[in-house]
Amino acid sequence: MKIITLTLNPAFDVHLELEDFVPYKENYAKTSVKNAGGKGINISRALLSYGIKSKAMCILGEGKEEFLSLLNKEGMEIFPFFAHGKIRENITIHARGKETRISTEGFFVKKEMLDMLFLEIEKEADSGTIVTFTGRIPKGIENKDAACFLKKIKQTGAKVIVDSNSFTLNELIDIKPFLIKPNEEEIAHLLGENVEDKNILEETAVKLYKSGIENVLISLGADGFIYAGKSGNYNVKAPHISPVSTIGAGDSTIAGFIAGIVQKKEFCEVLKLSSAFGSAACLTQGTNPPTMSDILRLKKDVIIEKINEKEFVS
Repeated sequence: MKIITLTLNPAFDVHLELEDFVPYKENYAKTSVKNAGGKGINISRALLSYGIKSKAMCILGEGKEEFLSLLNKEGMEIFPFFAHGKIRENITIHARGKETRISTEGFFVKKEMLDMLFLEIEKEADSGTIVTFTGRIPKGIENKDAACFLKKIKQTGAKVIVDSNSFTLNELIDIKPFLIKPNEEEIAHLLGENVEDKNILEETAVKLYKSGIENVLISLGADGFIYAGKSGNYNVKAPHISPVSTIGAGDSTIAGFIAGIVQKKEFCEVLKLSSAFGSAACLTQGTNPPTMSDILRLKKDVIIEKINEKEFVS
């Protein structure tokens, strides 16, 4: 099975380690680490750590030489396209066990770039291909153009995974991806209301599946995730860990799901692997991927419970 990850809005991930962080004061970093990042790239990175190769297609701007150099050192297969403007930065301040994130704006992308990406994808996409579309849609591309682009990819037979808070609920239902992975905050944004009751989140996952989205995974952070799909409805409880950094955990969760599908595992094993990838990613610093040993160790501690639709609040 072929895997293509798309990163239209990449970033340099800059991690600053501080003893303490005091707003409105001068702060000094003990260490500074810079990585090439972006949600699609993080998925490819996590898959590679598990021994699964993918084709990482991304749009780059000023700073592309440094960006590609960082990724080449990791042994990743990168297929770059180029736009005008600087690659944005995600700055994460680590202090006293907490993280503060600051993001700069990225470059402007002409919608014609989607045609160029599609021509490349079309060369190899078929029913044995998974394509991921993750992260914010960059400036210059409208939601309708991105939705049309994804539907064209689906027409090749490829399975399209979407993890982007740029789309509305109606747009996602129209696209009908193979998988979506919103978190609680993103579900609230999609529905236009706060959702705190877990029963309602479970019911929402089932409704989204019944709307035509094949696999719905609602992330609950450290508590794991809710899953609804043709293989059933489940509560997946993540193993207890002491996290080092949560950056890239969601991307790794998607990578674990893909890994399970590629390896043709039983579906409960797919869910366990997905959860283990996400938890293991929290044990590494910054954008570093989860390790194989952590994934295999934590997978044994993932708990899966069947959800009974009759228990939903009416």
